[in-house]
Amino acid sequence: MVFDLLAFAAGVVYGYVNPGKEKKGKLLRKGLRMGVVVGIVFGFLNLFLEGSLGFGATLIGSIIGIGFLTLIFILGTIIGDWLEHKIKK
Repeated sequence: MVFDLLAFAAGVVYGYVNPGKEKKGKLLRKGLRMGVVVGIVFGFLNLFLEGSLGFGATLIGSIIGIGFLTLIFILGTIIGDWLEHKIKK
């Protein structure tokens, strides 16, 4: 829950501070790419530290978790863009 709120708040600040509209598709692709990389790293760490059964769960869980945080961040940027448009008008 804390990471969700932090991702949302960071998205609002990012959307408000950066001038103009953000490219949501580019942010989504970058976030999902980062999720895959982090998931693979955590998966290999788990593979070498605990055993082979946790590899798939860690990989998929990390990708889903980071993907979800990316979507929350993008929602925050949408609200930040809206606030920027309304306040700086």
